[in-house]
Amino acid sequence: MRIDHKKLDIIYLIVVIGIIIGLPVGILTYDNYLWQKKIPSEAKVFTLTGHTEKGWLVGDVHAAEILPMNAEESVRKPVIEVNKGDVVVFKLKSIDVVHGFSFAEAGIIISDGIQPGKVKLVSFVAKEAGSFTFSCNAICGDNHQNMQGILVVRA
Repeated sequence: MRIDHKKLDIIYLIVVIGIIIGLPVGILTYDNYLWQKKIPSEAKVFTLTGHTEKGWLVGDVHAAEILPMNAEESVRKPVIEVNKGDVVVFKLKSIDVVHGFSFAEAGIIISDGIQPGKVKLVSFVAKEAGSFTFSCNAICGDNHQNMQGILVVRA
């Protein structure tokens, strides 16, 4: 039995496409499975993405989605609201340079850095009501002072 070269080429093409599509999907599925094991089910989960120009951005932001700032534009500090007693999880990401993270009221300091493309989890219980500032604690560029956000804990 002889297989036609065209059929063999099509089979190879299908295998290569399957690998190209299947590998990232498999990795993403596995990562989501691992995250679910690490994050308590009752937690309020927020993704914070660090960007040198834009500061902390709420959500899973990718580098291609960031437009350069113009002169009139200013950095908006994200405001995250939770209730007293909530378990809060921050999924910290960076899309450009190594960032740090400091949230003194919760006793959280990341000094070894948040590497681009990697995710760090921090969790805490919102124990007291008030307005609290979190920031980047690694000099990450000219706009480092804009790397701040606010957590509002409602009573």
